[in-house]
Amino acid sequence: MSVPALMLCNTFVHLPGIGAIRERELWKRGILEWDHFLEATSEGLLRGRTYGDAIHAVEQSLDALNAHDIGFFRALLPEQEIWRVYPQFASEALFLDIETTGLAAADHEVTMIATCNSGRRALFVNGINLDAFPEYVARFPLLVTFNGCQFDLPFLRTHFPNARLDQTHVDLRFVLASLGYQGGLKAVEHAFGMRRDAAIQGLTGFEAARLWYCYRHGEHAALETLALYNLTDAVHLARLMTIAVELKTRQLKFPGHLTMHENPLQIKSCQEYLAEWFVQHRDF
Repeated sequence: MSVPALMLCNTFVHLPGIGAIRERELWKRGILEWDHFLEATSEGLLRGRTYGDAIHAVEQSLDALNAHDIGFFRALLPEQEIWRVYPQFASEALFLDIETTGLAAADHEVTMIATCNSGRRALFVNGINLDAFPEYVARFPLLVTFNGCQFDLPFLRTHFPNARLDQTHVDLRFVLASLGYQGGLKAVEHAFGMRRDAAIQGLTGFEAARLWYCYRHGEHAALETLALYNLTDAVHLARLMTIAVELKTRQLKFPGHLTMHENPLQIKSCQEYLAEWFVQHRDF
């Protein structure tokens, strides 16, 4: 699937003195990207202190884009516009979802972490390979979660205090809410017609915790079901991010030609990946 995506070079809201209204004004005047802005200011077509003050920031933006420096844009973009970094950094984004024994990080455990990056899955399970998660997550400059600001990341920081978890972060819950899609992940999936495997249809977070305890009491099949549930969450986040970028781009009504953002191919199904994962970790 490919969708039109606003790229960072079309963005002006990170510049000093320029908000959403002035950005739209620039677009209407045919100033659609940073090179256009520099040409217009040098030719005297953009006048005023605001535009003069923004010249250096535009030059820095070009340098940061060439250097693939996501942190530069994270520091300057309004929080509600952080989603704009995704098309440029899609190949380096890690979609992440966790399962726990309860809601309070101080009193409960992380049982499982599922991730997806450009179609590559990774699963980390407590008592098997969970200790490999910190080294893995450190590779990625961009994290994407659903409600991760309030749950996943604080929980992980409590249980992995030395892990790198300060990356640029897009919380899809709030991006989708800004588009009118409220509720939990399953409700949003339903709104977009996304379906789950019959084995986990209707499964809730509470039941996911119960599955963990069943596994700890010797029911291996419960771990397989929990893993499918967790991994499906991460994979669906990748699909929802692509949808959200398309909808946010449309919402902005950008008048220029948009780059086509290719959604990474899902090389293996969750079931195929998990079958291999459990073979590799059968000694546990």
